[in-house]
Amino acid sequence: MQTFVKQEIETHQKLFGEMLDRFGISAKPLAERAGVSEVQLSRFRNGKTDLGAGKLMALLENVPQEAREWYLSQLLGVSLKTSLRSQFLSASAKEKAEVLNLMADWIESRDSTETKLMPEAV
Repeated sequence: MQTFVKQEIETHQKLFGEMLDRFGISAKPLAERAGVSEVQLSRFRNGKTDLGAGKLMALLENVPQEAREWYLSQLLGVSLKTSLRSQFLSASAKEKAEVLNLMADWIESRDSTETKLMPEAV
């Protein structure tokens, strides 16, 4: 009797397939442009094998920028074009306090450096 092992598709593989579907990217021409075999790409999308970083980067370099940004933002869980202000506003109270403390320390260290560099009044 044959036993089948169900292999889970990793997040980066699943998102790659979603990106191709969402942006209407054909796998065959993409694989050709990136120098990846069509079979490798298919196996990657189906969770049967993983690609090395170099091959994944080659594939990402050959998709439209909008698709690449979507993929990376979904994978990393952050919007790549989010402003610092909106990131700060969406942060937890603890994260905001840490940021403000870091800024205060930075300003204090700058002020003490500038004071040391200024000649004393005569």
